[in-house]
Amino acid sequence: MALTSLLGDRLAPLTYSIGFLNAPPKRVARAARWLYFRWPDVWRRVAVLDGGLEEALLQLQPLGGLLHPRVLVASTALDGWSAVFDGRVYGLGGRGLSVRLSRALRVPGYFVAAAPPALDPEHFPGFRQFYVLGPQTGRDHVRAVWVSEEEDVGRWHFGTDGEVQPYEDVEAYRRRRHTDRFTERMLVDYAAAVGLRPWEDSFYRPPFHLITSLRLGRDRFQRTLAQARTEMKLDE
Repeated sequence: MALTSLLGDRLAPLTYSIGFLNAPPKRVARAARWLYFRWPDVWRRVAVLDGGLEEALLQLQPLGGLLHPRVLVASTALDGWSAVFDGRVYGLGGRGLSVRLSRALRVPGYFVAAAPPALDPEHFPGFRQFYVLGPQTGRDHVRAVWVSEEEDVGRWHFGTDGEVQPYEDVEAYRRRRHTDRFTERMLVDYAAAVGLRPWEDSFYRPPFHLITSLRLGRDRFQRTLAQARTEMKLDE
């Protein structure tokens, strides 16, 4: 099993990207609702859910594409920190939300993401990402390290940006193969260095806060989780 697999990847792509904010869930949920409240036609409500992580994540359906998707905020085992899951189709929408929440709340944060090499890299490329977020910078991030599958060709590209963090293995960045410059193990280790265990389901705890839109109408890009998995060939 992959090191960056949450719940055995059976809920992927919902679990591909996760944001973390240094604030309690109720405050994060209130901020997420406020961010969207400025547009009256996407007014949002917040529901508090008990139960387990898998049950809560399934409430992110239908996954959104064009309109603002549902958002789930979870408590974590790291005191004072919350996790944010974005219900966008294909698991690609969490970073922007995490950046905006870090700024709105004026708190530190992190964003982690991992998807395996895709069977169809032209449309659903694999990636690994680690972002350090902070309100003290005018940029989207304090630090970013990533490796991603290039569209159309299936090759990988490695990159970094921002201030190097003390726990980084900078020597690895010189390796010949791009996929070896930022491995799954390195991503897990970077997260662990700041107290995060993103790919352990026991790290997440209730209550969960589910933010949904009351907007009438239908997003033509909406998908069920099963539909998204079929399109991405995750069950093959």
